[in-house]
Amino acid sequence: MRQTDTRPTGPAQSPAAKQAGTTGEPGGAGAVDGLDDQAAPSPGQLAGQVYAFLYNKTVGLVLILLAGLLGLLGAILPQMPASARADAQAAEQWLEQVRPVFGGWTGILRALGAFNMFTSVPFLVVMGLLAASILACTAHRLPVIWRAARHPRTRVTARFFDRARLRSHFTAPVSAEDAFEIVCADARRHHLRVIVDERGPGRNAYLDRNHWAPFGTVFAHVAFVVVMAGFVVSSLTGFRDQQFALTVGHPKDVGHGTALTVQANSFQDTYYEDGSPKDYVADLTLLDAGRQVASQQVRVNTPLSYHGVMFHQSYFGVSAVMRVVDASGAEVLHDGVALEWTTSDKIFNYGHTTLPDGTVMYVVEAASGQVGTGIEPGQVRVELYQGDATTPSAQAVLDQGTPGAVGDYTLTFEREQQFTGLIVRRDPGAPIVWVGFGLLAIGTCMTMFFRHRRIWVRVTEGDGGALVQLASPDRRDFGFSAFFTDMAVRLSGQMTRHAERTDADA
Repeated sequence: MRQTDTRPTGPAQSPAAKQAGTTGEPGGAGAVDGLDDQAAPSPGQLAGQVYAFLYNKTVGLVLILLAGLLGLLGAILPQMPASARADAQAAEQWLEQVRPVFGGWTGILRALGAFNMFTSVPFLVVMGLLAASILACTAHRLPVIWRAARHPRTRVTARFFDRARLRSHFTAPVSAEDAFEIVCADARRHHLRVIVDERGPGRNAYLDRNHWAPFGTVFAHVAFVVVMAGFVVSSLTGFRDQQFALTVGHPKDVGHGTALTVQANSFQDTYYEDGSPKDYVADLTLLDAGRQVASQQVRVNTPLSYHGVMFHQSYFGVSAVMRVVDASGAEVLHDGVALEWTTSDKIFNYGHTTLPDGTVMYVVEAASGQVGTGIEPGQVRVELYQGDATTPSAQAVLDQGTPGAVGDYTLTFEREQQFTGLIVRRDPGAPIVWVGFGLLAIGTCMTMFFRHRRIWVRVTEGDGGALVQLASPDRRDFGFSAFFTDMAVRLSGQMTRHAERTDADA
């Protein structure tokens, strides 16, 4: 019952050249000018070309758009569970479930990796190129930021003091030397870096604060690469099983290269008066290589965690506990088959499992409230499929507790039992992602809250005293504008008081 779930070498010499006795060697009388073969680029040149390509802004923008598009497709299109990707039979079953939606595009989308987007070759290639582009852009800009921070431009033209965004000038009744010393001392008291430019005219200084703040962009760019690396690590070495149905009382191996086995000891669900779920909790026991290592009541927001493997409560329902015996009398299955799917007409609920020989067993029951389906209460219909067949090789309706022969097996429907649906995941890249988020937060704070502030100062002798000029090209904002204005007023006051003290001492 396979139905759709609702879920050159050099130029030859001319005869004339031969007659003249020329050899065509470089530097000789018969050298061919401009027609020699171009030398093959060296590895360094190739590396330089690749580097220039990667830090090109257009290339970076295209890669960002491609990464966003692929990520959007991965979010919109259904993604094949990790458990199905590891099992060819399960993968084909999953594809059959989505084929009614995508039709003839199903195989094409599968080949392109659309159903496992975040581990597909196109996605990983684009993300790798994007990471390389970000690193190349960062490496290209880092020397510029370093020079600006350690060896800033300290000399400006006279016109700068007349056209800068923030500018101020005043004349103080002190000498230019005294005025310059007052400016530098005040700047240091207010935690500004002072770099004196001994070139004229007059006395000049460059003042700044937070000269390391532009490095915040480096942290932010590296953060994106770290976050992407974390996601790639999780995609390649982690797993996420969103349909881990665990029947109460029947242990189940987690798989994915682990030695873990989980068992649901009990399951309880409570409801509001309107019938909507209020709470559901599963009592889980976890074994590692047969040794109990954890036990916990798991709710939606209270997962069980063990060595990086997380068990999240997700959904619940009813299983049909089945016992399967082969022709030799050996028990090949004794487990619950979660009836977690519903046919498109809402008449039947069903589930399926794969027997050791590859036979796929479907267990079907009538949906709640459905009558006249051929399956009465206390009965299930069992269908066996071989390989990719779309029609059952054998089927039968079984009464609860009564063994029945179906194909080469003897099957017993023992009882119905609750199951808890878990999301089981291991995310080894999560710590890397958190490091990336930390770097991003640091870089953002450095850039936004500790902005690089620059002021150029020139003090010259003028009529009536020292002419003090202050200017900054930085963007206006309330905080820095107020600081700049306060500094000009404060310096003017200090110089006036200095002149008064000097006159009094005289």
